[in-house]
Order: sequence, then C-alpha cells, then structure tokens
Amino acid sequence: MAYSILISPTAVRDLQAAIEYYNEKSENLGFRFADLVEKYFEMIASVPTASSLRYKNIRCKPMLTFPYLIMYIADEATERIQILRIFNTYQEPLW
Repeated sequence: MAYSILISPTAVRDLQAAIEYYNEKSENLGFRFADLVEKYFEMIASVPTASSLRYKNIRCKPMLTFPYLIMYIADEATERIQILRIFNTYQEPLW
C-alpha cells in the first residue's frame, strides 16, 4: 500500500518557484517539471525506503532530468511521507 504524502509549505514554495522559473525559460517547461515531481512523489509513496538516508532520518530522492533533490521523512508507523524540500542543487542550502 502506498504511503500518504504531506507537503510542507517550504516544499510548496520551492515547487512554485521552480515552475515559474522553468516556464520563463521555455513554454510549459515548468508544468512538465511539476508533472515529473508528481511522478517522483508516487515513486516515493510506493517505496519510501528506496532513497538513501542523508541526514539522520531525512531521505533524498534525486531527480534525473532536473537538478533537484526531493527531501523527505518517511514515517513507517503512520505510513506517511513528509516532503520537506524540493531542493535545487544549484543553490546553497538554507541551514
């Protein structure tokens, strides 16, 4: 059974910024990016432990087509995924 996905406000802002950026670069590229992120969410929900642990309990799923990492926490007890960031690997981290 697939886990449910909860998206943090920071991840929503990351996604919105990426969509706007890519739509400015090429028509509908941002929307194609969003569709791909959704597919990655589905992959994460179906097999949450497939991505490597990077920081204590935070897992990172790299995107192949775009320079982004999807950072999340998988809670096996509640079968929930908390998406923390959709992080552009070309920028510096916030911490």
